[in-house]
Amino acid sequence: MASRRMTRDRIDPEATRWLTCCDYSTIFRNNFTMLAAVFSAGFAFEIGFNQAMNKVWDNNNRGRQWKDIRHKYVEEAEDDE
Repeated sequence: MASRRMTRDRIDPEATRWLTCCDYSTIFRNNFTMLAAVFSAGFAFEIGFNQAMNKVWDNNNRGRQWKDIRHKYVEEAEDDE
């Protein structure tokens, strides 16, 4: 029974295979490369997150923003002249 419990609690090697495909010592060899990797990942995440949140905001506020109603007022101003 104890051996069955040990095999069930062990980490599956297939689940950790992605760790062995990359050599992390080349990325994090010194502090500068680790810092560059962290800042680059943070910058990429920020850009992606901002774009996603802008799409969510635009979808939730469709028809109420200036870019959605601008054409009504611009056409009226041109007709008045």
